[in-house]
Amino acid sequence: MDKLSDDTILYRAITKKKWIDPDKAVDAEAFILRWFPKREEYEKALSAALEPEQAYNRLSKCWGVICFTVRDVRELGLDAIQDKPDHVSIINVPNPETHEKEATDIGTKLAKKSRLFLDRLDNPIINKK
Repeated sequence: MDKLSDDTILYRAITKKKWIDPDKAVDAEAFILRWFPKREEYEKALSAALEPEQAYNRLSKCWGVICFTVRDVRELGLDAIQDKPDHVSIINVPNPETHEKEATDIGTKLAKKSRLFLDRLDNPIINKK
């Protein structure tokens, strides 16, 4: 895959309603690696997409979509790698267990650079599998 330009817009599905606060601002938690209890590990990277629909088409429920740029990611020492035609991995994200302060700081900074692109907070997208 080609290297993504800094101006590339990325879209991230809102998988947890609490990722957006009552004022419709993006919460830092949207950019902190999640713990998967069944696998007993943190996710390896954050997921994003190049088109809004690609961000949520594989999810059972989506509360909306947030957007930000590859530049926003790279300015924080992270990178965005297109690893599939419909998927981008945001890599080098600090593990919140071993680097809690850094993970929170980066999550907060990226959340401030992001905006709510698609608001489905009152009417989530439900994909039947």
